[in-house]
Amino acid sequence: MAGDNVTKDKKVNDHDEKQQKRINNQNKKLGYILLYVGVFILIVLGEIFLFVSDPGASLMDLLKDTVGNLMGVLAAFLVFDIAHEWMSKESYASEISEQILDTLMYHPEAMELYENDQKKVFVNAFIGSIVKDEDAAEMLENHLETYLLTPEDFRTKPHLSAGDCRIKTAFSYRFVLETERTQAFQTLRSDANNDPYFYVQEELNYTVKYLDQKGNNMNSEFVKIGLIYDNGGLDAFLRSSKNGEEREVFKNCIFREILDIVPEDKAIFHELQDEAHSAELVKLAHRMFRPHLTIDRTKGELYSVEVGNYKGRDYGLLFTFKVAHDQNATEHDVSLIFHMPKRWDSIIEVALVEPTKDPQISISYNEDAMDVEMYAFLNKGDASSYDNTLEEENGVYSIALSNEWVYPMSGTVFFVRKDYRIREAQEKGNA
Repeated sequence: MAGDNVTKDKKVNDHDEKQQKRINNQNKKLGYILLYVGVFILIVLGEIFLFVSDPGASLMDLLKDTVGNLMGVLAAFLVFDIAHEWMSKESYASEISEQILDTLMYHPEAMELYENDQKKVFVNAFIGSIVKDEDAAEMLENHLETYLLTPEDFRTKPHLSAGDCRIKTAFSYRFVLETERTQAFQTLRSDANNDPYFYVQEELNYTVKYLDQKGNNMNSEFVKIGLIYDNGGLDAFLRSSKNGEEREVFKNCIFREILDIVPEDKAIFHELQDEAHSAELVKLAHRMFRPHLTIDRTKGELYSVEVGNYKGRDYGLLFTFKVAHDQNATEHDVSLIFHMPKRWDSIIEVALVEPTKDPQISISYNEDAMDVEMYAFLNKGDASSYDNTLEEENGVYSIALSNEWVYPMSGTVFFVRKDYRIREAQEKGNA
């Protein structure tokens, strides 16, 4: 903050110096005008004095002498002015350029006089003057083109998706991993003695801002989250792919996650997908996943749970919450908590598909029972590096970026498997 204040003070001082320079130039021009007027008055007074002191001089003689003297002086001034103008032309052009730049920098409202395309040309010109290299300038211009979007662009450019209209100004995602099957998961049909799962408690908090209402996926009292069976289906959403049957099922969700479970456990939900068992499915999902959604401190009610089926194929679970939030707001604070099973030797993925500021990501686990490896692709700095995020002997990875925006696609992947000693013991037992 101190550095920002110093920079701001320096800019203000530079602005004051330029303003004083313009005032000095104006005073100099005014001085030339006063000099011309003063010389003219002196010549006239001198001629009047000569006329009065010489009784033989006629009025015509006075007039001739005055005009002659004025012509001589004005000719000298004219030559001086032409020479001065020629010498200062370059300086004058530079001064005008400085005034234009100064106006745009310190009076941004002046930019409203220009069209958006002109503003983009102006920005690109600055990039070229700073970077100097053509290829580097082109790279930066193409990158900025993705985000230099106007309300008109959102309406008229068909390639822009709803995700292009959103940014996250805060983001926190926390995972807690457990190995024991709790009472909530006793309904699962897979073998608890040779449990194929570990269990995850997830807590997600973020603030989302809509640059255009096209990106508002909370413009209804019914808000959805999706748990998808297939990794490929989730990947299609993360990349804003317009293809894929999963899109027909999960396209309006504010959040999507992989639900990686074995076929016999998928069958539990499949058997309850008809309307007659809808209440039972909601009860089961509520007990097992314990979902909790809050938008702008307004708690949502789990309204329905559906099996996302398209053309006879199950793609996952669709949770619908009823929330009494402001549907037309341009910004929301969202909190989501839920629990779920995950198969061993699988990944936990945090994918940032919108520009996100200061992401905070953490995962904690039992080091005696689990091996967890982290692969972060958030930024090129050390803040998300392996060495700086792992707390050895504590079973914790913690990433906390500060004053930094992360751009899509970015994120972190955690690969989770059983501790090597447990794996070796199981392999010996199976041998």
